[in-house]
Amino acid sequence: MLVNRIVLLTALLVCCSFIATAKRGFNPHIDLRYHPLHRMSSSFDDVSSSSGSGYTYQWFTQQVDHFDQANTETFQQRYIVNDDFYVSGGPVFMIINGEGPMGLNTVSPQALQAAAWAQEFNALLVTLEHRYYGASFVTDDLSTDSLEYLSSQQALADNAVFRQFIAQEYSIPQGSKWVAFGGSYAGALTSWFRIKYPNLVDFVVASSGPVNAEIDFYQYLEVVQNSLETTANGQQCVANIAVATQKIQSMLTESNYGGVNDMFNLCPPLESDNDVSTFMQSLAGNFMGVVQYNDDGTNNPDINTLCATMTNEQNDPLTNYLEVWNQFAEGDCVDVSYESMIEELQNTTNDANTIGGRMWFYQTCTEFGYYQTSDSPNQPFGNLFGYEFNVQQCNDVFGFDFLPNVNWTHTDYGALNPVGTNVLYVNGKIDPWHALGIYQNPPIGQSELPSLFINGSSHCQDMMVPNIFTPSTLPPAQAQIQAWIQTQLNQ
Repeated sequence: MLVNRIVLLTALLVCCSFIATAKRGFNPHIDLRYHPLHRMSSSFDDVSSSSGSGYTYQWFTQQVDHFDQANTETFQQRYIVNDDFYVSGGPVFMIINGEGPMGLNTVSPQALQAAAWAQEFNALLVTLEHRYYGASFVTDDLSTDSLEYLSSQQALADNAVFRQFIAQEYSIPQGSKWVAFGGSYAGALTSWFRIKYPNLVDFVVASSGPVNAEIDFYQYLEVVQNSLETTANGQQCVANIAVATQKIQSMLTESNYGGVNDMFNLCPPLESDNDVSTFMQSLAGNFMGVVQYNDDGTNNPDINTLCATMTNEQNDPLTNYLEVWNQFAEGDCVDVSYESMIEELQNTTNDANTIGGRMWFYQTCTEFGYYQTSDSPNQPFGNLFGYEFNVQQCNDVFGFDFLPNVNWTHTDYGALNPVGTNVLYVNGKIDPWHALGIYQNPPIGQSELPSLFINGSSHCQDMMVPNIFTPSTLPPAQAQIQAWIQTQLNQ
């Protein structure tokens, strides 16, 4: 559905003397965390009907804290095994998961390219759910104190223990090759898994991994602009967005916010500077999400449809911008209040269906930053959701009076200059996250840490089995990845 990125909240709101249903506005801590597997049709959840094999969730006992031997607490962590194609002595493929629930489609060769390659190479395919996400609850709730054990370091150690568990459970021969795959945050984890535990994994494919943590991720909107400009009339599309944005920002300085509340059907109406920032981020968010997941195999709009709307010569730029907004709102009023966004992130209840949310926001506030700000002048979405607005949210949600410790993240993992071997970094040129990834290393065959930069490809798109939406540049790139895997397996 067109608004897969907008979650419905049921609320009784009196607006213009009638009861309305409010959609929540864009929330980057949730809406930019949907891996393509999360966005696909739920038909893949019933893998038994699509593949002839039944994949089920299994559980094993995991340490709560891998780095404090005095802490003997444990939790149950969920995993999946697909042994349909495995031949003893074959490789083991590990799918490393990130900031969302692990679906059964993670091991389906109809959905994930790594699973299709597992079939090709007679591999055992295993995957472990990330602690705190999905049903892998570590603590009884998600209070700030309870999130103490949520970190990339703990997650990597989880996968190390899981790797040893699988080796024992399946009597994996000593000489078998271990290969890891992951995308987005999990793509960064995958590269770091090889760097931190080279004795446990032989080589990895890290897709769309933002390994260079930055608090002020101003480059995100710069890439959004660049990607929109690749469409027909792309420069005019971006210019019209800028004109509409300037008009809206001017209206917002007038009394009663210049009629913006009624024009965009906002409920509740704007009441503060933080509301204004949240609203402007929501306007940009419609474009951010589409660019990030462009041509992802769903019925969502793509960058071409957005720019076709924005360059409709029958209307002025503001009318076209409002039309884009209305496409996502689908006639409902939209809640862009800052208070609502913060309240959503303050929910401390464990929920197996949450993607990103409070848990991911905690990780960004402690380790990564990754805040998609409007601080760059080289983008058309204005300047009202900058660095301070984003950092403030960490204080309002968690009470933190410190910045994310990205310096330690760089020190621990190497940022853009890691020391290691046998990591293939894959990024898509359309994907805004490539700006924090490794995409300028020498190509395959010329480096121990090669990179593959795919023109026309979006976030984690190389991980997916090709479909009718797949850009023509992707199958040849996937063939290069497969050939690299074959070379590594033969060594």
